[in-house]
Amino acid sequence: MNKLGLLLGRLHAAEVDLGDEWRKIAERHATDHDVWHIGHQLAEQCRARAESVRSIGERHDITIREPHEAPWDTLLATIRRTGAEALGRRPEPGLLLLMDLRGLYTAAHEVDLYWTMLGQVAQALRDRTTLDEVDGLHRQLLTQIKWIKTKTKEASPQILAVGIPLVGRHHDAG
Repeated sequence: MNKLGLLLGRLHAAEVDLGDEWRKIAERHATDHDVWHIGHQLAEQCRARAESVRSIGERHDITIREPHEAPWDTLLATIRRTGAEALGRRPEPGLLLLMDLRGLYTAAHEVDLYWTMLGQVAQALRDRTTLDEVDGLHRQLLTQIKWIKTKTKEASPQILAVGIPLVGRHHDAG
């Protein structure tokens, strides 16, 4: 496999892995409807981007195989959803959400770096078709990263600051 094939293979695998993580987190946090719906929607975007990577590979005579889904994946998703519902009323899911968002953020940035590399290769090859496609797909990923950051900013004070007394506030006894 040539160097471009190596890059496309890694990008494809990273997109598939990111999509799997979005799905797992969506199922694990099924009681948070925002996370559940957005997680499944963004997992589908990852799947579509992975398909685009395979198409780019085909244009360059590179075959990238689609990974097969293990039969137990559906069972594990059901178990995660049931676990989320059981934990839904306890404080631990909030901390778990923040840990999951951190993991997603890291995984998404790995994918971001691969898209950046592919864009640079397309530019060096003067492959305008691939460059335009990469630009749009990369922007879609950057929107996912923005959602992760926004959700983290929204959730952090609700999860981490609850019950902590305000420091340095003076109340007038007036």
